[in-house]
Formats: sequence, C-alpha cells, structure tokens
Amino acid sequence: MRLPWLGPSSILAVAVAAAVQAPVLSQTVSVPEFAIGEVVRVDVIPTDARGRFIDGLTTADFSVREDGAEQTVDDVRLVKVLGTAGQSNSAQVVRIASAADERAEAARDNTRVIGIYLDEYFVSPANTAVVRAALHRFVDEDLGSGDLVAVVRPLESLLQIRLTRDRAALHQAIDKFEGRRGDYEPRTAFERNTIVAERGRADSQRAQTTWSSLNALSLHLANLRAGRTSIVLVSEQADPVPRRRGFESLPSSSSVMRTANRSSLSIYVMDPRDDAQRAASPDEGPNLLRVLADDTDGALLAPSDFDAGLKRMMADASAYYLVTYRSIRNRDGMFHALYVTVRRPGVQVRARKGFWATTPDEVQRAQLMAHANDPRPVIPPEPPRHASPLIRPWLGFARGNNGKVRVTFVWEPSGPVPGDRKVKIPARLEMKAVASDGVTVFQGSLRERSTAVFDVPPGRVTFTSAVEDSADRKLDSDVRDVIVRDIRGAVALGTPQVFRTRTALDLRELKADSAPVPVVAREFSKTEHLVIRVPAYATGGDTPVVSGSLVSSAKQTMRQLAVEQVSASIPFAQIDVPLAGLAPGEYAVDIVAGPAGEAKDVVSIRVTN
Repeated sequence: MRLPWLGPSSILAVAVAAAVQAPVLSQTVSVPEFAIGEVVRVDVIPTDARGRFIDGLTTADFSVREDGAEQTVDDVRLVKVLGTAGQSNSAQVVRIASAADERAEAARDNTRVIGIYLDEYFVSPANTAVVRAALHRFVDEDLGSGDLVAVVRPLESLLQIRLTRDRAALHQAIDKFEGRRGDYEPRTAFERNTIVAERGRADSQRAQTTWSSLNALSLHLANLRAGRTSIVLVSEQADPVPRRRGFESLPSSSSVMRTANRSSLSIYVMDPRDDAQRAASPDEGPNLLRVLADDTDGALLAPSDFDAGLKRMMADASAYYLVTYRSIRNRDGMFHALYVTVRRPGVQVRARKGFWATTPDEVQRAQLMAHANDPRPVIPPEPPRHASPLIRPWLGFARGNNGKVRVTFVWEPSGPVPGDRKVKIPARLEMKAVASDGVTVFQGSLRERSTAVFDVPPGRVTFTSAVEDSADRKLDSDVRDVIVRDIRGAVALGTPQVFRTRTALDLRELKADSAPVPVVAREFSKTEHLVIRVPAYATGGDTPVVSGSLVSSAKQTMRQLAVEQVSASIPFAQIDVPLAGLAPGEYAVDIVAGPAGEAKDVVSIRVTN
C-alpha cells in the first residue's frame, strides 16, 4: 500500500508514545561480546533428507563463508531443549516474579523464549476468532513447563514487557486481542489525542506504532538470551514507514531485522487471511511480512498451517547449533552475507542469511550506557538510518533477467543546506548496495550524474554510502533501505525516467541515445523540453499501448501528449512534454498503459520562469 508522508505533528505524537513506552536501555544495556571483539554467532539447524535433526556434529564439520570468504570456526555448541509439549505448570518450575527472575530463567539452555505481537491495527475483525483459537491451542498443546512467553499488543506499555510461565495469564492476554483493521474509532484517550482522523495518515501512524512496539519487544528478548529466540507476529500487512528528515531514528522494519539478525531471533508471521481475503487485497510490491520471515530464518504461516507451523517453530527452537567465528570486518556497520554448510553428504542446513555489523560509535555509546557491574549481554542501540541532506538520489526499476528487477541509481548534489555555514560540495559517493538475500549487488565509486545499474530479486535493498568531496574528504554518510517492487502482471510499468533538453539538438541527441542518464530534479524552466521514458510491459514481451496527458494542479487534463516507442528492441514508451507556454506552477504527467488502463503512474513537476 502506498502511504502519504507523516506530517511532523503526526510523527511527533508517535515518537512521544514510543519514547514513553520504550524500555529504559540505560538500566539494562551492556555490550554483547561480538560488539566488543569480532565474535559472530549464528544459529544453525542441520537435517537429513527426511527432515530429522542431526546430532554429533563438531567444529570440523561446519564451513562458514562471510561475503564469500571462508572463515575459521572457533566453536560449535549444541543446544537441545528437553521440555515436554503440553506439560502443565508444576511446583518445580521457577515462577517469574521479578526482572531478576526473568533474566536468570531466560538465560537457561533448557528454556525456549517466545514473544507474541498481536498487531490489532492490521488484522481484520472477522479474523479475531481464528487467531485466538490458534494461539489458545498453541499455549495448551505446544508449550513446555519451562518455556517463557511475552504477549504484546499495540500501545501497551513497553516498560511492562515481562515473560511468564502462567498459562492462565497467557490465555487472558490472548482473549484481549481484537482485530481493528479498518476500524478507526479511538478506544483510548491516547488514540483520541494523537491519532489523526484521515485514514491514510492514520494507517501510517499505526504502521509506526507496529514497528516501534515490535522493535522494543525484539530488543527486550535479545537482551535476555544468547541463543535462538522466536517471535510470533500476528498481522495481515506490514507497511513501510516513510522516512522524513529529523525523524530517521524512529524504528522501522530494518530496525527489527537488524536486531533479529544480531541476536539469533527468528520471526514467524501468522497471516490469518484466507485465500479469498488475500485475493481481494493483493500486495503492492514485495510482501514485507515474507521479507521479515525470510530474512530472520522464520516462516510465513497461512491459517491452514497455523498449528503445524507453530509446532515447527518450537522444534526449531528446541535443537540447533551455535556456531562461533571471528570476523575482521565486524565493526563497519554494514550487512555481511553468511553461507553455512556441513561437510557431510546428504545434510541440509538452515541458517540466517547474514548479520549487521556494529560500528565503533555504537560500541562506545553502549559502553557509556552500561552499568560497570552488569555483565549481561545486551544488544546495543540500533543506529539510525540517515538520509544525507547533501545529495538527491533517484532510483528506477525495470524488468531484469531471470525474474529479477533492474535497478538504476543516479544522484545529484542537493545544494547548500540551510543553516550550515560551511559550504559542502559533494563530488562522489562510495556506495555499497546489499540485496535482501545478503548478496552485495553493487560496490563502487559514483560521481555526479553517473549511474549504477544492477539486477536484484524483489525485496529490501540497503544502500550505504560515504559522501565525499573532490579532495576525497568524507562530508557525510547516507544509509537507507529501499523496497524493490516486483514488476509483474499482464500489463506493467516500471519507473518513469525524466530527461531535460534545452535545444533542438539536445532533443535529437537524446532521442537517439539508447541509455541516457535521467535527471533527479523535478523543477524545470518553461524554456526547456522534457522527455519521459517509462518501461512498459505486456504479455508475450510486447510493449503495451501507452498514453500520457498533462494535468494541472487543479487535476484538470490540459492536453494529450505525444507518445512513441524508443525502438523495437527496447520496451520503453517515450513521452514528449514541451513546457513552453506553461505558467509557473505545479503540473503532473499522467501515464496509462493497456487498453483498459491496467497500469498507471504519475510524474509530478514544477515549472518556473
């Protein structure tokens, strides 16, 4: 779902809520071992051809590659939980009465730790009963006497997250769950005072609440345990949150995935929609629920798979190996892909795809916040994403090879930053792009108006850049996540590319160029002539019929625009947009493809004198 940006007042309200309810890290933070040194631990589940767990593996049996380079495995530890599913609470089991009890019991090898996040904002009311029934069965039939569970709902105080073995309390928490997707009636004073009435912005606020709460739950569980931990996320939809300057530190889906992959935490998503409901609300772009599950070595469960999937989750947490090695690149703050194998024939291996390294600044912050006499391993604070104000990037998507998406990246300087007395002129980006499968798809230097073109599978791509001037001095950093949408369908459009020309010669040269560099700016003089190229696809590899129209700021169609195909071999429609004669102001170019308008897009522009 495409969301509008959150206004400052809206984000501020959510930020205040998150700040009030988030765990007080200064009371619990110490530095995990891998953040102090270079130690990396990854949880590994090896099975035979029949899916049975394999015991008896040693250090010599495991091979670990980080970013393709073989690593030396220092230690392998088998973790097996002996709890009995369905076993009731007994007097021999320690009950959780304090934070100290929680820490001590969660750290035991014979304990499975589970968090359940009930995303009421994004579950339909009609699916409430299905979710309750599945979770009640899970509590009664799958939990062992030593297992610890925390149940969290939106806007509950995150200061009060506490694991419990009390099944009556768990059933009571599950009974409080009520799906509210599409229901915007405020239930609390907080909602009445802070959640806006306009539905698009309300959904954005709700999405921010989901990521903030889920990130806090992930941090709480990660700070208690060094082994494999599980989160059950009950949700029908996971929306990305638009990033706005000044609010980059708010948690996002990337914050949750970073925390999960730093702490052997796996997310199992329960999507209660049946086939008919899912068909009625198809995903636009990649399914973030599936990305969450895939990137954290979890699973996406449909209603028909709830019982078997939850049992599989408990089995995953009951037997695994913790494989330890030392990484020389552990403090560069980037994602590093992991590939784990076992040197025995016929062995299948499940392991997470990689980890996010810490930076020296993160380690220092965590050390300053830590209590000197508190030795508990805790995940350090999540570094904020940062969109540099010095650059304006542009990303375009088109169909690539073998079902992948072709990404085009180009950037321009954004001009002086208001209030900054030092003139900073960026000349180059040192950029690394990592796909959702952990593979580095691009790494190199990009000067202004140069392009990076690469193919990636649909999903999340993380761009990490150092912004440098002409003397190779670092001016700023830029770290952002982009969700690459799949370009499928009988009729589909990629990202429109905008080109500016000032003379008739410029226009002729542009039309003759098969791969020109698009501009990032969307403000143009009325003396210029624009050309928009848009990738357009139809069944059988043909280019569909594409039309373009110029629309005023009042949403009135002013005129139809000339459209032609670039060439027979290139599936791009080319739209001429002369600006001469237009009054200064805001305009849009509406693009429609297919005989019935099956695919649409809009390019907004501003015309000046």
